[in-house]
Amino acid sequence: MDKPNKPMDKMMDKTMDQHTEKIEKELNFSDGVIEKIAGQTVHDIDGVLELSGGMMSQLADRFRDQEDPTKGVDADIDNQEVTIELDAILEYGKSAPDIFEQTIERIAKSVHQMTGLNVTKIKMNVSDLMTKKEWAAKQDSPKEDK
Repeated sequence: MDKPNKPMDKMMDKTMDQHTEKIEKELNFSDGVIEKIAGQTVHDIDGVLELSGGMMSQLADRFRDQEDPTKGVDADIDNQEVTIELDAILEYGKSAPDIFEQTIERIAKSVHQMTGLNVTKIKMNVSDLMTKKEWAAKQDSPKEDK
């Protein structure tokens, strides 16, 4: 059985580094990518029932069949720094400050892992507090009533 030639591997890595050193590099993300990461991340946090958009988002939802993961999320990338604003409906009886701290921690980690960008500000606007029963009833109602 042949053993890998480690010095040769290191030499090849060094050669590749020399070739890529000369390449001008730029990796950019649209605000929508950050909004999607934040939206998907928040949906897994206990106590967040929904991210809700404003009136324009609700109008657009009437014409869509599937949930938009960016709904209720606004992101802005400025010079590799990310600002995120969320509009949320939280579960009645749960600690909003605890939910917010989890949100900050998870979004910052997810955004950095997936993009390398740093989140410098997260703002959460709580538009409503609902019991799970109230929220479930709202979900079962026809789209026109939302």
